[in-house]
Amino acid sequence: MPMPANRGRPKAPDSDTHAARVRLLMAARQLFVKCGYAKVSTRQIAEAAGLNAGMIRYYFGDKAGLFEATLRETLAPIIEELSRRARAPQAQDIAAVIGMYYQVMGPNPDLPKLVFRSLHDPGSPEHRIVSRVLGSFVDQAVQSFHVLLNNPGVLRDGIVTNQALLSTIALAVFPFLAPSIMLNKLAISLNPEFLTQFAQHNGTLLSGGMLQAPYTTLDPTTSTR
Repeated sequence: MPMPANRGRPKAPDSDTHAARVRLLMAARQLFVKCGYAKVSTRQIAEAAGLNAGMIRYYFGDKAGLFEATLRETLAPIIEELSRRARAPQAQDIAAVIGMYYQVMGPNPDLPKLVFRSLHDPGSPEHRIVSRVLGSFVDQAVQSFHVLLNNPGVLRDGIVTNQALLSTIALAVFPFLAPSIMLNKLAISLNPEFLTQFAQHNGTLLSGGMLQAPYTTLDPTTSTR
């Protein structure tokens, strides 16, 4: 007697679980950034990843779940770096965190624009998702930044913590939100070489303006502790 068909989520071999999930996340991030959330279907994402659309249900539930996971996992390394450096703060950590942000966003330079558009369009289907994810990210980032900035020996006397934080965020985020016409006029391309140089430039800028310690080039992924 034939066994009844399993109508639940498709089963994935354990050895393939991580690789398939990563492929879906990478394909989703590229398509969401290129086309926008509303214009991308789960079928398109699955085809780009070389997988069955049912695998999206298996790992993420639906398109909204995949979009949320894409945002959270893209931002996770930045939070991890901030939290690690907040445990033993140094002045140079501020520039290193900017460098980490550039490393994360460099392969996905249009992702901040997608987030920005979604936040400013309450009627968009992704607005609620982006607001929730970014709200959680900002809460964690601000907490860690306050630990860094309020540590003795980091900020110069007379510098207001929240103003220093806003300046740091502006330096990190604006290159990815700048209009293409501006970047073209300045002959700037947001490639890895430029972003590495720009992170060092911002480190020097911060040291000359609001940080006590002089800036020294530091790999943002390498701990000196």
